Amino acid sequence: MTRTLAILAAVLLLACTHQKTPEQHALMQRGDCADLLREADAARAQGVGEIAAELAAACPADGLTALVDKSTPAQALLWCGRAAAAGQKGCSAETISQLASRLNPHVTIGPADETTPPHPLLSAALAQLGGELNLAWAAKDPDVIVGKLTVSLDHVTSSTVATVPDAKGENQRVPAVQHRFVARAEGQVGLAGKTRTVRAQEEVRDFTWDALPQKAVAAKFEPTTPGSEELQKRAVLAWVRNLAKALAASPPEAVDVSDEKGCVAYGLSLNLTSGDPGAAANGAGDPAKVAACEKLLGEPAGAGIPVP
Repeated sequence: MTRTLAILAAVLLLACTHQKTPEQHALMQRGDCADLLREADAARAQGVGEIAAELAAACPADGLTALVDKSTPAQALLWCGRAAAAGQKGCSAETISQLASRLNPHVTIGPADETTPPHPLLSAALAQLGGELNLAWAAKDPDVIVGKLTVSLDHVTSSTVATVPDAKGENQRVPAVQHRFVARAEGQVGLAGKTRTVRAQEEVRDFTWDALPQKAVAAKFEPTTPGSEELQKRAVLAWVRNLAKALAASPPEAVDVSDEKGCVAYGLSLNLTSGDPGAAANGAGDPAKVAACEKLLGEPAGAGIPVP
């Protein structure tokens, strides 16, 4: 009890006098970015923002870059966030965007009505890409609500001129018909409190032409294209990838926070929803989730989720 009171008294004294400890002075001389940024978080949690800023400022820009480059996307975003939370420049917007696109926290998607089954092509696409994108279908209580997925196929023709080989292999320009086969996938998704429409399409083109005996050109009456089902399958695969990109830019607040990726995504979501890039680091969000993430991420209580 006496030791605890002594520690609290020392913390209060430092907070009031804004004096760095000898250990903090030594950290600044050593210039180890990882130690400096973690110590800056501890200072922030104690309410000593000026000292946190000095500690983070002692991490050189190239040191932060090296730390980010050797870290996983989740860890890198935390390093960027720790620097920014302490009032330093942190990482560039381009770096943050690239890291967020590779984060891939586990997210479930599903319908507003749990009795609504997924589109068969969506089920197939999730079976193929779900592991890579960490995305899964959940009929009940999904992280993200998706509307009905519409998949269509259009065949459009137009007159044109094509260059084709004749009987001797020489190129000839002939009147032709261009065939465009376009498969489209479209569905509404609830992101950041708004309903957005995610779209994707896949297209193939080919030509047909009549025979031209005077040029020794044989006719081609049927376009060479993949089957309609295959093209629609490609469109839905592209739709799932586009959805993953949209989720990276707007992580859902309902994301599972049982791992590092989920906590980082939750922090990014809090910043986005509030319009304040420092919201998560300042403790915004569900207190129980924030406390759980602080513990999981090795953050001191009160440091929040330091993401940029």
